[in-house]
Amino acid sequence: MSFILRAAFWLTVLAFLLPTAGNQVTAQNDGKGGAMPASYAEGQPADDINAGEMLGLAAQSAGDVLGFCDRNPEVCSRGGAIVGHIARQGSYYGAEAFLWLTEKARDTQKAGPDAASAASTPRLTGKTDYTGA
Repeated sequence: MSFILRAAFWLTVLAFLLPTAGNQVTAQNDGKGGAMPASYAEGQPADDINAGEMLGLAAQSAGDVLGFCDRNPEVCSRGGAIVGHIARQGSYYGAEAFLWLTEKARDTQKAGPDAASAASTPRLTGKTDYTGA
């Protein structure tokens, strides 16, 4: 899940930094026999916004998100309780898994490296029967 969020974030940053595709339009028709709008003929789509407008909109959106808890204090308190519960559960079960893995590693070491490698490699009986029976 975090990979998807990181990928979405970086793709958004990349889309913001790349030049707009509208600057590359040079033809006067759309390829289907119709004429393109005047804004496309100039190389800028009518709904295109510049970087300053994007930053302004992003700042307004961030301000709105930051004010969410002021408008909905009950939702924020319940959400905080849920996040705290998930963090405690993850911490507890992560520690349990770590202890279990540590015990398994200790048992493998006590058995000795020869026993561990012998258990993982098949033994040959010395019989060579190539008839398939």
